[in-house]
Amino acid sequence: MAGKKKRAVRRKSPVKAKSLISSQKVKFSKVKLGLVLRNLVLFVLLFLISYILYLVSEGAFVNIFNFLWIIFGFISVAFFLALLVLLFMKLIKR
Repeated sequence: MAGKKKRAVRRKSPVKAKSLISSQKVKFSKVKLGLVLRNLVLFVLLFLISYILYLVSEGAFVNIFNFLWIIFGFISVAFFLALLVLLFMKLIKR
């Protein structure tokens, strides 16, 4: 088995990798800002509704509404952070 030759591994040039990175930059868009803002308002409203239902409800529904307001709260925080990132990108662009 001494007759097998090893294949040479080609290395990628750093110029190609650099051009790929520059083409993948995220751009600020008013459409993205509107979408994030709309989803933030939606999940904050769902959070508030499920929290109020958690406080008012009795019996087996307490656990369901408790779970729902926690989940909607985390999603609301995630959309709030996305909104902050988009606003920060807008400020950096100027």
